[in-house]
Amino acid sequence: MREQRDEEHQFQWFRKISEAHIDAVLLLNPKRRVIAVNHQWKRLMKTQATLTGAPFDQWVADKDKEQVQAAFSKLSGGKSQQVSAQLVVAAHQVTVEITFVPITKGTDVTAVYTVVKYMSLETSKEGQMINRTGDDVLTELPNRRLFIERLEQSIEAAIQTEEQLAVLFVDIDRFKVINDTLGHVLGDLALTEITKRINECLCNSEFLGRMGGDEFILLIPQMDHLDEAFAVAESIRDVISLPLDIEGYEFTLTSSIGIAALPQNGTNAETLIKCADAAMYRAKANGAERIQLYSAEMNRGFNEWFQVENDLRKALEREEFELYYQPQFDTRTKALTGVEVLVRWHHPNNGLVPPAKFIPIAEETGLIVPIGEWILRQACKQKKRWIDEGYPEIPISVNLSLRQFMQKNIVERVAEIIDETGIPPHLLDLEITESVTIDLNRTLRILNELKQLGITISLDDFGTGYSSLQYLSIFPIDELKIDKSFIDGIGMSTNNEAIIPMIINLGHTLKLQVVAEGVETKEQLDFLMKHSCDVVQGYYYSKPLAESEYDSFVKRRHDR
Repeated sequence: MREQRDEEHQFQWFRKISEAHIDAVLLLNPKRRVIAVNHQWKRLMKTQATLTGAPFDQWVADKDKEQVQAAFSKLSGGKSQQVSAQLVVAAHQVTVEITFVPITKGTDVTAVYTVVKYMSLETSKEGQMINRTGDDVLTELPNRRLFIERLEQSIEAAIQTEEQLAVLFVDIDRFKVINDTLGHVLGDLALTEITKRINECLCNSEFLGRMGGDEFILLIPQMDHLDEAFAVAESIRDVISLPLDIEGYEFTLTSSIGIAALPQNGTNAETLIKCADAAMYRAKANGAERIQLYSAEMNRGFNEWFQVENDLRKALEREEFELYYQPQFDTRTKALTGVEVLVRWHHPNNGLVPPAKFIPIAEETGLIVPIGEWILRQACKQKKRWIDEGYPEIPISVNLSLRQFMQKNIVERVAEIIDETGIPPHLLDLEITESVTIDLNRTLRILNELKQLGITISLDDFGTGYSSLQYLSIFPIDELKIDKSFIDGIGMSTNNEAIIPMIINLGHTLKLQVVAEGVETKEQLDFLMKHSCDVVQGYYYSKPLAESEYDSFVKRRHDR
């Protein structure tokens, strides 16, 4: 019992002083078994296990076991001992300097404070290279330089043994929003937690580094098949998307991951990293939160991404954007009940650029903020003109991007546009997506302040996010919009046909209007009417219309 109390006391003392230590530290008992370790030792061993009771000798290279044991045996004299040796970490031999400091009670050694200082790394066939000067300060991961060194050595080994390897480029989607809204301190804490999560997905042979910012890079040194790389990527994507709770702020992040493989995509470090990076950008361009394998045509796509970004920066001042209007209809009366504003880009050389091609780039680069503000202002101006000309006083819906919503002065900007254009606030409907739950407390405050302006709020793309049911009842919203992906499944997917009535019933229970997007067939309309969906929009009734087309459309309906 007394020995147990002594060991508990030693453990508490060890924990206080070891966690601030820059080196790996262990507390051993007189039989060279682990009592406790600090986080640097766990990092070296790539484990989160406590390791209590494990023999220290199991990590010592066979050739050095005898000299380590000899140094340990000299501790009975009460003096510290120091020895250079190699520890085995997975398949790698780490050259370290070990300092044993005896903790005594009378003449007895009761525990041994053991400091393990990195000296260099002898290489196994993969040739792992790690040292403190090459570690990223925030995440304690190897930096770009050390990752490239390790990758080059792994490539050499893989070519000799005719094995495959893969490089994964991991980017956190829209991470700048976190830094801009919650601050860099919380952003850093989020990156630290993400690093921990990724590490827990990996085995000892896999090598994770940080490229900088919110970008990580992973080496899978030995593979039998590319499916193994996809499995690792899926694990990383899944753990990153789990909700984060950082200092009381709850939010969810996603990631885009590019994969490049040796020998298919290149045989040197620079090429593989470039290919994985290009694949990651393609994943983002396809809507983010995706995994993409590199293909040769992506070099063209990679260049296109930056060309589109450059052209977008000039598009506003050149007045290349145009608003289109998608009418919305009551399912019971067939009356025109509203209109959603969409944006089209008329490129001077490339013609009409599809929104799917430029909106993700605008989101990622932050250009969506000035573009979105222009859309909101122009839509409000146009709506006020139509009201003055006697057009139906129906709401106009404008999408508010996550970047816009997270602006510190978003309520003030919306209020200014309402005052400037003279639009009646009750005729302005702002559409948000579930992504705004990135900071729940702020979201609730902003939504309530927007509602106080007299506008209405719609939750767009409902059912495609992570937080629908959790937050729906507390959001001050007026309308649910069922995502087009569900509507497309009518007549083809029994799952979709089961989910849609549930969404409609949920909306009605919460006294919300329910709108279905992307209605294109009579079968889809009949199904939605059968289940009492309130409003529909889509090609079945009308495609998105340019301003002049919308004028004619409304006049035709009025003349009937």
